[in-house]
Amino acid sequence: MAQPTGDIALIGLAVMGQNLILNMNDNGYTVVAFNRTVEKVEQFLQNEAKGTKVVGAKSLEDMVSKLKKPRRVMLLVKAGQAVDDFILKLVRG
Repeated sequence: MAQPTGDIALIGLAVMGQNLILNMNDNGYTVVAFNRTVEKVEQFLQNEAKGTKVVGAKSLEDMVSKLKKPRRVMLLVKAGQAVDDFILKLVRG
């Protein structure tokens, strides 16, 4: 397994999430990007994040495996049940 390189992960690739990832990248951080709709991760990497150090993740397990310890995760998902669901999945992992 490859050595983890991510400084922080961001879950949620709507416009605000994408812009925050690109801003962190511009400031020297290696960001792991994840979205519940995984196709959105690929689209982001091939378009807006092309040529950056942004790393994509295909699952929560994949995302966690790419993060350096201590692991830092930012959630930018719709408030309510989606946040609760992601927290439960991260806590079990």
